[in-house]
Amino acid sequence: MQPSLEKDRSWSILILGLLGLSLLGLALLGFAVRPQIEKLDPPEIVDTQFLGMPPWPQGLDLTEFWEEAGFYTAYEEQNYRMRRSVFKEQEYLWLQKRETWILVPGKFGQNLGSAVLELAEVFIDQGWIIQIEPAAEGYLLGLWGSLPGSDERVLAYSWRFKMLNPRNHQRYGLGCIPLMGEMFDPWARERGTPLLPVLAIIIDDWGYTAQSADLFLEFPLPLTIAVLPHLRYSGEMSEKAHAAGHDVLLHQPMEAAESTLDLGPGGIRSDMDEEEILLQIEENLKSLPLVVGMNNHMGSKITADPALMEKILGVVKEEGLFFVDSYTTSKTVGASVAESLGVPYGVNNLFIDNENEVGLIKEQIRKGLAIAKRRGQAIIIGHIRPQTALALWEMIPEFLGSQVQLVPVSNLVQ
Repeated sequence: MQPSLEKDRSWSILILGLLGLSLLGLALLGFAVRPQIEKLDPPEIVDTQFLGMPPWPQGLDLTEFWEEAGFYTAYEEQNYRMRRSVFKEQEYLWLQKRETWILVPGKFGQNLGSAVLELAEVFIDQGWIIQIEPAAEGYLLGLWGSLPGSDERVLAYSWRFKMLNPRNHQRYGLGCIPLMGEMFDPWARERGTPLLPVLAIIIDDWGYTAQSADLFLEFPLPLTIAVLPHLRYSGEMSEKAHAAGHDVLLHQPMEAAESTLDLGPGGIRSDMDEEEILLQIEENLKSLPLVVGMNNHMGSKITADPALMEKILGVVKEEGLFFVDSYTTSKTVGASVAESLGVPYGVNNLFIDNENEVGLIKEQIRKGLAIAKRRGQAIIIGHIRPQTALALWEMIPEFLGSQVQLVPVSNLVQ
């Protein structure tokens, strides 16, 4: 066997040698025919301030500008990007300043576009060349300069101005970052518990009317919208709330201890058998396909009955939803039954608008903030009324200044 092995090795060496000569030939051929790379002079480093731009508008401070325009700054990010340009065989390297500003309107109807145009006019009056483009949730504003001794225009400053809203709040309000398709909270370990302290605000009784709806739908911080089933505006309002980024709940009518109170359509009464209850809830959910959970409308009689609550929460569990006990009676068993069935649940800590006056509603909201700070989290409930909406808008500076974050109620269910 030994001679044949030696023979095979000789042939292997010969083949490897021929292969090596072939590769060398291909390399030499490639070197001969490859295009000649353009030779440039060593790059010139250009300081941003020498990009042929007019002086910065005197006295302009962007934070002060936005405050005067009626906006609060919720988030600001600055970074620089190295850019390369070639002009007449000369390479230039320069830094482009890029900023992102997330702004919160100080009152309902505040127009971001008008404020951006006002800012642009300040630079135009100073002789700057600017560019404005609409972008997702806001605008892009670019300030152009030029390379030394040339007409070559370069984008020296790039600003992105966005409005804070419930859709982007998790990133810009809570400081979460995208990670593998999900939002990750890098500060959770430092806080000890994710998303603390936090406050969820539920707004009940949607569906009767569209009046005051826009005041809530355009609120820049997350709310939770509880919609009554089978009313004139129920479907439309749930769709608009979902599109705005708010959680939507089925506001399930349930019989109160005072049984003469009108439940409205879709209600659950104590004299209904199990099949009637299941069919009614399923019908209500089918009419509001965007809901992520349920809370009770009235219900002081039903929520105090363990057998009835077990039937109701059995449907909630089967549908993959959660339950928020509005806590309309101290005798409620909603939380205990939910826990025994393994249904995610939350409990209302405070009604904020039993007194329909802006100042008093704000005092109740402050109590909710205090509960959240003390316990780490809280749920409070208001109603779709103009005074409640105005109180929320007037509370924006206090929300931003507190160490409590507003979140959808789905963040708080256990």
